[in-house]
Amino acid sequence: MQVTMQSNTNINNKTLVVGVPEHLNQISELTIEDENIIEKLEELKRNQIINTNVGTISSTLFSLNGKKLKLITVGLGNLKTTNYSDFLKVFGNLFQYLKKDRITQASLLFDTFGSQVITIDTVAEILGQQSEQATYQFDGYKTNKMPPYQLDLDIHTESSAVHTFVKQGLIIGSSINLARDYSNIPPNILTPGYYAECIQNHFKDTDVAVDIKDSDTVQREGFGLIHAVGKGSKHGPRVITLTYNGGNADAEPIALVGKGITYDSGGYSIKPKIGMQTMKYDMCGSANVIAMIEAARQLKLKVNIVGVIAAAENMVNEIAMKPDDVYTALSGESVEVLNTDAEGRLVLGDAVFYANQFQPQVILDFATLTGAAVAALGEDKAAVFKHNAEHQLEAIIAKAQLVDEYVFELPMTSTEQSLIRKSEVADLVNHTNGHGKALFAATFINHFAGETPHLHFDIAGPATTESNTYKGPKGPTGYLIPTIVQWLRTLK
Repeated sequence: MQVTMQSNTNINNKTLVVGVPEHLNQISELTIEDENIIEKLEELKRNQIINTNVGTISSTLFSLNGKKLKLITVGLGNLKTTNYSDFLKVFGNLFQYLKKDRITQASLLFDTFGSQVITIDTVAEILGQQSEQATYQFDGYKTNKMPPYQLDLDIHTESSAVHTFVKQGLIIGSSINLARDYSNIPPNILTPGYYAECIQNHFKDTDVAVDIKDSDTVQREGFGLIHAVGKGSKHGPRVITLTYNGGNADAEPIALVGKGITYDSGGYSIKPKIGMQTMKYDMCGSANVIAMIEAARQLKLKVNIVGVIAAAENMVNEIAMKPDDVYTALSGESVEVLNTDAEGRLVLGDAVFYANQFQPQVILDFATLTGAAVAALGEDKAAVFKHNAEHQLEAIIAKAQLVDEYVFELPMTSTEQSLIRKSEVADLVNHTNGHGKALFAATFINHFAGETPHLHFDIAGPATTESNTYKGPKGPTGYLIPTIVQWLRTLK
């Protein structure tokens, strides 16, 4: 989206966008080109031509000093209660409407989009984020592609800081869309090797360093669990490390770890045919990590980050791992594999242990891991498990609540600590036939973090959505990217 900033004096486009609260007296004056249009808006509301409910779009012909304009209004509800989530809906609905009607030029009276709950700077950032996030489309493999949509938006405001915050929102929104792009690539194209190349090319000539361990290196350096998962495919696994140093040279980094299973057939514990559909999305956790680092880079955050992505295909061939196999993890411990479809915890075990070698202040891992987390919390909520990370979790949950994402803590107990060791032939086991399978998986992964503060996010439900929303189309969502980026911005 192209954005220009102007004062509230001249309207140069034929489309005018105005935010209208439930009580128009909450706007004391709205003067455009020396004409106060409050009375006209009151009349349109009285005649039910415009609607002030949150996120409701209305349009009508409008006369301004003799000029005929298309007036688009967006309902804001009661400005005493209109919050962050409401503005996501406001701007999501607005930009989707503009795109649907192929409106390519518009003037937006930004100062009408006020709230008594959040700052005008926050509103500006939401505007920027939703202009990207809400209008996302992916049709890269269709022969009949939709023409690209470009909106030139004049933002009229008296605030000189608005442009900066709109730009920051654009960065967050485009980062979310980057994660969606990776997640949407078909698995016959997005192999672990191609994924690694895409990441390397994306960060070329930036201040993010990329290191790639190929399949031979993964095996040679002892990533036994990642190798075990990936060796069933001719497209061997990769370990991709991203390093961003925006903070002091001696500051401990934040470690972000992502599950990058580019396709999950289940291996010999094969999934049913319906269960295999959408398994290209089993790498969403890793795509979201890439986006978090991309946003941190563009926002120039004063923090050090190391990202570790474990990329592999979980397939079946004559050398693929089998139930009853035993493999040696990077930690040196032996692991009995009872279920080859419990592969995410295996690759994350090695990846978390590797991330810990960078001596991070905290490790956060993100994975579409278990159906049990979905059964416990539903499709729209993420589960989180903590170890030695009470303060970090409290801060992240607060940010999640702010930005309209839902994260709920589930426990890891001595029961799970005992179960992950319940093998007669190895140190650890990757699967339990009992209850609490999300808890078991989290405890298995957490084991490899040692005493380092660790948060495991199971995003199996909200990583994708089956319906269009004001945040964008069905498919991958970039879940927790806004939350983690907002949290990273608070770190010093």
